[in-house]
Amino acid sequence: MSRFPLARAAVAGERCGIGRALAAGIAVALSSVGLAGTSAWLIVRAAERPAVLSLTVPMGLVQLFALAKAGGRYLERTTTHAAALGVVGRLRAGLARLLEPLVPAGLGPRSAQVVDLAVRDVDRVQDLVSAVMGPLITSVVAGLVTVVVSGLIVPSTALSLLVALSLNAVVWPTLAARTGRRGEAELDAVRAELVAQVDDLARHGDEIVMAGGWRAWSERRERLEDRYDAAQRRQQRTTALVGAATIATAGASAIVTMLLVRGALVGGNLSRSLIAVPVLAALASLELVGTVAPTLVGWRGDWAALGRLEALGGRSAPVREPAESASLDDTASSAVVARDVTCAYDGVATLRGTLDLGPGDVAVVEGPSGSGKTTAARLLAKFLDPLAGHVAIDGVDYRELRGDQVRARVGFVDDEPYVFATTLAGNLRVARPDATDEELREACRAAQLGDWLAARPEGLDTPLGGATTGLSGGEQRRLGVARELLRDRRVVVLDEPTEGLDDATARALLATLRARYRDRALLLVSHHESDREGATRRFVTRDGWVREVSATTPDSP
Repeated sequence: MSRFPLARAAVAGERCGIGRALAAGIAVALSSVGLAGTSAWLIVRAAERPAVLSLTVPMGLVQLFALAKAGGRYLERTTTHAAALGVVGRLRAGLARLLEPLVPAGLGPRSAQVVDLAVRDVDRVQDLVSAVMGPLITSVVAGLVTVVVSGLIVPSTALSLLVALSLNAVVWPTLAARTGRRGEAELDAVRAELVAQVDDLARHGDEIVMAGGWRAWSERRERLEDRYDAAQRRQQRTTALVGAATIATAGASAIVTMLLVRGALVGGNLSRSLIAVPVLAALASLELVGTVAPTLVGWRGDWAALGRLEALGGRSAPVREPAESASLDDTASSAVVARDVTCAYDGVATLRGTLDLGPGDVAVVEGPSGSGKTTAARLLAKFLDPLAGHVAIDGVDYRELRGDQVRARVGFVDDEPYVFATTLAGNLRVARPDATDEELREACRAAQLGDWLAARPEGLDTPLGGATTGLSGGEQRRLGVARELLRDRRVVVLDEPTEGLDDATARALLATLRARYRDRALLLVSHHESDREGATRRFVTRDGWVREVSATTPDSP
């Protein structure tokens, strides 16, 4: 656990709850063993037909252990679930803090993978806490206590029970985990491919169908499902073998214990009333361990899930926030300069050069895919820090400013704006909660969504988001533009705002943007030549370098 700081912090925050859950679990386990042992004592003692008063003690102990088991079980379940949920809540909060700077910087998982990571992996860690580690600890403690008690009654039975506990709690699960390692790896790999495939369908289903790729997509999905089913069957077989091994071990241990007890009885070293106690107590303790052992088959997958969560924490923060931030002049014109910068992903340089924007600039950044255009946009919005060089707004270095200070002046709309599962008005008011309905309609008209809105019977109350966005790709981008128009920031960076639009709509949108930001700064990330129209400046990216060229240069280098 020492190499898992995220989990360690989550567990530390619930230390008291985990302690209560373990204490309750140990009490239940000991009560189960005690109930079995005292019941055996009572049954054998009663068969001897002693005076009724002589049965008072074993009867009282049976009642005590029965009540303790019932009450403890309730307490164990409530405290265990509360502790597990507390750990999971803290783990999810820590994961959110890790993802918050990584996803906007392009360093985190993709959207569907984020959901899979946050739900599946965190739930596996919850299982590790509530269904594996806790029950294993409590059952082993109860087993060791049973070893001591059995040793006090018949010393030779302690060794046989200890061997059986070692087999059921350590040997069989370890062998099974090693055997099931390949199955766990296969399950994780296939699950990741399925998530990515479904994500591709959600994003580009129309293109897949139009390109005639639906059959290939379906066949690949079926192959993945077959691989997943086969891996699951292997895991189930392994689990069944572990269950069978634990039952066989418990049975063999009971037979050996009975033989040892018989020998002690014949040798005159054991009271007849105690002959059944070691056997039933041993069976009870081995049953506790036996219920946990099969769950250990997949523990490597649980640890792998925890490792994937922790791997995010190993990434360097894409931005560093200052301990004390500088202030900005509210009357300044908001000029942004990225001078002699070098940006890199995983140690590989992705952007070098200088890029600046000032009031009145309508600039276009062009270049092939992967050449650094989006990196430049994220850099200006302070989602990334440069490795070298500096970025400044109105002469104040970004390193002296918090991200929210920069983004209060520099807006960034990526090429796939998020659509919240709410109404159109709710999606727009994310940008400005106090906006009036008329201001929302005006923003839609300016973003060339006026006709789309007019065709909707529910108007601003049109529901969006959910299983599908309810918008085409171009409409989704224009929704992002409408939000940015409502924010009315001084510098705006738009990533592929005209992608998916017809020529007339694209020209109308660009004309609106040029007019709206004529006294401010507008940067368009684009690979469409038509987006150069009306641009006052032009930057090109190639092989990781950005440089300014003449706005009338006909072609990219």
